[in-house]
Amino acid sequence: ITYIPHGIDTDMFFPINNTHSDWDKLQEERKKIRNGKEDKFVVMWNNRNIHRKHPGDVVLAYKHFCQLVDKNGGNAAEDCSLLMHTQPIDPNGTDLVALVGELCDEYTVLFDDKIVPSPQLNIIYNSADVVVNMASNEGFGLGTAEAMAAGVPIIVNVTGGLQDQCGFINPETNQY
Repeated sequence: ITYIPHGIDTDMFFPINNTHSDWDKLQEERKKIRNGKEDKFVVMWNNRNIHRKHPGDVVLAYKHFCQLVDKNGGNAAEDCSLLMHTQPIDPNGTDLVALVGELCDEYTVLFDDKIVPSPQLNIIYNSADVVVNMASNEGFGLGTAEAMAAGVPIIVNVTGGLQDQCGFINPETNQY
């Protein structure tokens, strides 16, 4: 008996190139997320708004990233966006609207709370430059695995399935 707890259908999540039928939809989504600026850098977070997923830490990290970009001669308010694909307010999570208003109002944070079918989610992943998951307890990390299948780099911490996605192997034991 073999058991595979999760799998990613690479017919559903894949890099979209300019010969694919979804190319025009991707360009529309990119314009919407990037506010018409092609060189805008988009960080995506795709999780449920619950405390163990650390959405507040994601917002704070994004703010520090933008401040670093500003310090190095960029203009993060115009050059970067954080796309949070989640419910902005959840009784089990954080009031992200209030948090962003207090902590990060000078930088662009977008909320997308629509449940979308996999083909549309693939377009959204392809619109991002990087997908972040900072959960403190993550069994697998479906969103980051889908992002990798879409060809998008991920930033994760070392916990549960997230570390497996990065291939952290002990060279002495050849084990995770």
